[in-house]
Amino acid sequence: MKRWAICYVSSENDRMEENHIEILFSQTQRNNMANDISGILLYSQGNFFQVIEGNAITIKELFKKIENDDRHRNLFRVFNREIKQDQYDDYCCDFLTKYNQSEELNENYYLQFLKNLDHSSQTAVQNILKAFVD
Repeated sequence: MKRWAICYVSSENDRMEENHIEILFSQTQRNNMANDISGILLYSQGNFFQVIEGNAITIKELFKKIENDDRHRNLFRVFNREIKQDQYDDYCCDFLTKYNQSEELNENYYLQFLKNLDHSSQTAVQNILKAFVD
């Protein structure tokens, strides 16, 4: 069974309320774990950063849904490729809101999962993630 990973960044289409983000993250985590999808979803200041990995067919179908989701705009795919092994043990979500902006998203924690990507993918994701958490 082919394993696949997709990483993307996007902006929210409309300003979402914090409780909508919490509901979205809860649903996303529950659905992805039920479908054996691992990865990470980050949200900060109206922007999303996500890595999804799992069965190739499942991941490609999920990404089509994301592309058609009207909550996203300016979606940019960072990578879309077959992988030898999953980098994430499960699925986790994290976000910064007006209530926890003093907390920082731990960039080094997320970067540790990129070590098995090829160098150009590592560099691209590092640059995006640095800009995302700053």
